[in-house]
Amino acid sequence: MAQVATVFEVDQQAVQRELATLVFSRVLSDNPMTMVRAAHWHNLLDGLGLGLPYFLVHDLGLLLTHPIGTVIKVAARERSLRIASDRGHVKLDAAQQRRLQGYSDLLVDLARSELCQKASSSNLPDELLAAVIAKVIEPVQQSVVKKGHNRKLPLTLPTYQDLEPAHHVNSAVVEEVNGVLATLVEARTRVRVSLEQVDLDTLKLLEMFKGEGGLGSDGADLLDLYRALATPAAHDIANFSLDLIPSVLETKKSSGVQTFSIDGYASIETQGNLDSLLPSELAFDDDLFDRRFANNELFYYGREKQDTQKERLHYILVDASASMRGLRTVFARGLALALAKKMTLRGEEVWLRFFDSRLYERQELSSSKLRVPYLLCFRSERGRNTSRVFSELERELSRQMREDPKEVVVTFITHGRCQIDSRLLESLKSKASLCGVFVTTGTEVQLDYLDKLNQHYVVAPDILADKSSRKSEALKILERQA
Repeated sequence: MAQVATVFEVDQQAVQRELATLVFSRVLSDNPMTMVRAAHWHNLLDGLGLGLPYFLVHDLGLLLTHPIGTVIKVAARERSLRIASDRGHVKLDAAQQRRLQGYSDLLVDLARSELCQKASSSNLPDELLAAVIAKVIEPVQQSVVKKGHNRKLPLTLPTYQDLEPAHHVNSAVVEEVNGVLATLVEARTRVRVSLEQVDLDTLKLLEMFKGEGGLGSDGADLLDLYRALATPAAHDIANFSLDLIPSVLETKKSSGVQTFSIDGYASIETQGNLDSLLPSELAFDDDLFDRRFANNELFYYGREKQDTQKERLHYILVDASASMRGLRTVFARGLALALAKKMTLRGEEVWLRFFDSRLYERQELSSSKLRVPYLLCFRSERGRNTSRVFSELERELSRQMREDPKEVVVTFITHGRCQIDSRLLESLKSKASLCGVFVTTGTEVQLDYLDKLNQHYVVAPDILADKSSRKSEALKILERQA
């Protein structure tokens, strides 16, 4: 992690209290940059309202980023404990030793988990690590989270170089940390279970988008990350998405190259007109030139192509009403994520909105911003009103045509009873190409407007119930989305 300048005000007394807790840390590293990074995790969690002791964030975070025996080791800070004891702040009696040993045993137990082993071999972004830490301590949050404001720690390396935390220890810090240690030791099994509940498929999906702006650092994005890790339904969506994403990763933006003679040169091609032939090809003797020409082995200049097509906007609407629970939600959101990924890779603009009785906030997606946690864990409980939803959509498309005309493709993913007024549908169709994906509860969809859509797909319950069929159906839809 690069050194990050502190751009916020810090409370020096609060900083000293947090640094003092490192006396009780049991994960040690000789690199002070690990403390800087741990301070960043601490600040991220503080922004979520989870004021965790710095030593706990430090220890859990390092277990998730480094295998034991490499950069880190599990051991006591003997020197710091001795200094704190000599000053009369820490009483190293049998009860204290039991608490510290119980905490060490918990850390070793967590380090052996599949999550820690896989996470430490990856390079998880700090925001995702903070969310994982929040999930791991979920069973004891009420007991270990501290109330208050401005607990942020500085992110400057000099703060942590040659740090001796025992110099900041006082009786209040010791009492507070002992309470946290006792809680953790008592809840050891629950903490381990909470760690095991972190779904590795969800973690893998979130990590796939770490360099693409799919994860954010503001409070709302961090909260979505935490919810994605803590919500079982999000795990099923992530698992399904991982089945689909590889099929769209080879999608390429269409090339702007042509072989006829206008505009400038763009590339070297094996097809073209003689006036675009590379001069070096004329150096061959006549027989060899004729043979290369017959075998399409000659090289020509390719020309830049003037793009005369309108920009394309792909609008994805996902039904989030109560009719789309269970496997219907899994299919709809997994398909929406894969479709958004495919279109952004093609260089198209993508808007996504959830709806129930109304349209929710528009998410403008791109290859640099996919808002994956938001897509995984969005929830709504506002009933259904498709007339209102598609009327709002029609007004927005009308405004879009006036202000910034584009070729618009609308894909809506909903249940099999989504009624749309015929006149409203005609108005929508005059402004955009319409594709409907109907995830049904029965074998038939009785909607009088199906034939009026440019494309439509019906996903029956038996397809949803079978994992292989579900994947095949989604891939078929993705393949046909031009």
